Amino acid sequence: MVDFNRRSFWHFSLKDILAIITSVAIPIALAIYTSISSEQQKQRAEKKQQFDFEQSRELRQQSIYDGFLNNIYKLDKDGYLNDTKNPWAFANAYYRAAHRQWDAIRKADVIQFLKEKQLIGRNNCSNGCRTTKLDDIIRLNELSFDKVHLASETGVLNKLNLQCVSFDQISMSNAEFSSVNLNGVSFDGARLDNAKFDSSSLLCVSFIGANLTGAHFSNTDLSGAIITEDQIKQASFHNVTMPNGKKSETTSSTTTKKPITKTTTIIKTKVSTTTPSLSSATTPSTTTTTTSTTSSKTTSQAPTTSTTTSTSSTTSITTISSTAATSSLTEATSLPTEVEAAATSLSTEATLSTAIPNIITNGGFEWGNLSGWILGGGSRGSKLLSLFKTRDYLPGGSNYSSSIASANINLVTNVSDTAFRNLMPTNVHNGKYSLRIGNTAATGGVAMASRVIDIYSDSGICFAWLAALQIGHAAGTASFIIIELNDIDNNDTVIKRYYEATSSSAGADRRFSSNSSLYYTPAWQVEHLSIHSNRTGHRFSLTVTAAVCTASGHRAYVYIDSLGTTIL
Repeated sequence: MVDFNRRSFWHFSLKDILAIITSVAIPIALAIYTSISSEQQKQRAEKKQQFDFEQSRELRQQSIYDGFLNNIYKLDKDGYLNDTKNPWAFANAYYRAAHRQWDAIRKADVIQFLKEKQLIGRNNCSNGCRTTKLDDIIRLNELSFDKVHLASETGVLNKLNLQCVSFDQISMSNAEFSSVNLNGVSFDGARLDNAKFDSSSLLCVSFIGANLTGAHFSNTDLSGAIITEDQIKQASFHNVTMPNGKKSETTSSTTTKKPITKTTTIIKTKVSTTTPSLSSATTPSTTTTTTSTTSSKTTSQAPTTSTTTSTSSTTSITTISSTAATSSLTEATSLPTEVEAAATSLSTEATLSTAIPNIITNGGFEWGNLSGWILGGGSRGSKLLSLFKTRDYLPGGSNYSSSIASANINLVTNVSDTAFRNLMPTNVHNGKYSLRIGNTAATGGVAMASRVIDIYSDSGICFAWLAALQIGHAAGTASFIIIELNDIDNNDTVIKRYYEATSSSAGADRRFSSNSSLYYTPAWQVEHLSIHSNRTGHRFSLTVTAAVCTASGHRAYVYIDSLGTTIL
């Protein structure tokens, strides 16, 4: 007898099965969705937290900076900064507390402020050397000024005045002094490793006990400076008037890396042959020498080969010399037909030496494409210039957008700029093409192009640029351009051009002219970096950035061209 109740219990209908699956799947799907949503919210929260942290840190530094200036004014007004208050303990304690909170940019600004207020560098150095012995009201000793950049706003036209300042026992690693008057300055006991002094005056400067390892002096005057022979060996000099009044030969630090030398590839092939009609064996010798030459705008070079063959009853000699970009072992060992037919045995001795290439391929975009270049870009939004980070807009960065990058970076041909016509030169520096970073309309957001140069061992890196910016807004929110050449291995910036089109006209220098509401460069700006021995074999990166204002109403763009070892 069949138990129908039991049978109906074990045999489910399709409807019953679907109901069971649905009841299980819905909670699982909800759990997965909740997990994904939670992770996305967490990532957004972390990004917002990081942004808020950076912004709050920036605002805090600015608040401390503004408060310092106001309090110095009050101290001066109330007589706490005159000579009767020596040693000015409260003012120095307040300065040191604020100093520890600032970045390198604000530290440099405060140094200039203190000098202009005659709170540092009070001695008379009108003839280069100190003629008085006045104490600085604000003492800088034992503070850190690493990576600080002090430069004149007008370049060599008017040097930044820091005469007679006491930088004793401070740290200025990787600091830069560009067009600065440092006459009578004391760097006694200071740490100046990898510091750079360019186009500056250092008459009667004292370096007693200072560390100058890797420091570089170029186009400077060290007449009367107190510096030892050991310190001179630590540093490098180019076009410098030395303490003895003589011009320096180009010298480099003895502690730098060993230069990577160029070599050639030499392949020797010995062929032993036996010919029935000859009474002795013939031994041809083939020597191939391959060298490589290049320029910043050369795309390829056709090989030039000359062959000389001399044959007698006893010997056959073949010499092949070739100048080409590349050479293969097969080509190097190819023989004339008559020698190859007579050969009965072959022995090959090859000596290969690989040269370090100095070729910057497609540096002038003459391949007609962007091969070798990395493109970046994205929306600027309300991001202040002080919070701008290049890595955020390169591929993989938090603000990177491939569509914005591709839409606002273009190869251009040799024509006049649409906005400036005859006011600017044509937008190609050399050859047929250049690269425009940024949009001629104020819709481009942030655009950038970057190029990494590997294992560079030539004597210099050159490039040219042309730019335009539309004036508007206050500092931090206006349109801007940044041009940077970085030494990746040294982790420092060797060339930086930074311009912001503020409504106060403070963001442009003598390189720019103005027309209505626009800044523009009336000529191509050529940059040249001399590669010294302490940078030989390093990797470099050139990054060019253009960004509209935070309101997307004012444009900025840059043309870049002729990246190479020399400017043609």
